[in-house]
Amino acid sequence: ELVPEDLLNALKSLADPTRLRILRYLQDGPATTNDLAKFLRLRPPTMNHHLHILRLAGLVQVTISPSAERQYTIRKEGLDLTITALREFLPGD
Repeated sequence: ELVPEDLLNALKSLADPTRLRILRYLQDGPATTNDLAKFLRLRPPTMNHHLHILRLAGLVQVTISPSAERQYTIRKEGLDLTITALREFLPGD
C-alpha cells in the first residue's frame, strides 16, 4: 500500500530535529523568524527554509502583524490530521 502524499510530506518535515524544536518552541505561542533563529541559534535564512517546509506540510501557519512582521504559530489541526492519517495507515490494536 502506498503512503498518502500528505502523510509522507508531514512525516518528512517532522524527521528533522530542528523542525521538531521549532514546533516545541511554538507551543508557547506565536514567534517571528528572528525569535526562532535567535532561540535555535540559526541564521534567519535557514529558519525561513525550515518554516517554509513546515508550512507546506500544514504544520505551521503564518500571519502578518499590523507592523508587517510575520508571526508563526502551530497549526493544531495539521498536527491532528497527521496523527490521524498515521493511525489509519498503521492500524493496530
